[in-house]
Amino acid sequence: MSVDNDTNRAEDTLKRALRRQEAPDGFADRVLARAAQQNSAESRRGHRDSWWGVFAQPVVRWATVAALAAALVTGGLHYRQVQYDKAERERAQGEAAKQRLVLALRIASSKLQLARSKVNEINAERTANHEEKE
Repeated sequence: MSVDNDTNRAEDTLKRALRRQEAPDGFADRVLARAAQQNSAESRRGHRDSWWGVFAQPVVRWATVAALAAALVTGGLHYRQVQYDKAERERAQGEAAKQRLVLALRIASSKLQLARSKVNEINAERTANHEEKE
């Protein structure tokens, strides 16, 4: 009997909680205003979603991914080519600088040889003059 009594009490409590009540004043107006507000928000979101909705199609999604991948690969190859060209210019400039340096060293060597021969010539004259005096 205790189970029946508990069940009856639970049913009574449930009936009281779910009994029909009158809506407060202005309830319908508030509901309609909120529905209009949500409808306008959905239309704004719908406009935004319509643009993004293009990507909902798998073909468009894959085409976009392929285009981005192609752009990345192309950009990487272009960057690599630019770096290669820069290295080639630097190598060519280095070779030109090396050739100028070798030319400058040859000129300096020839000038030093000329100066050495003059010094040797002067020393030879002094030695000859010194021997004659003795």
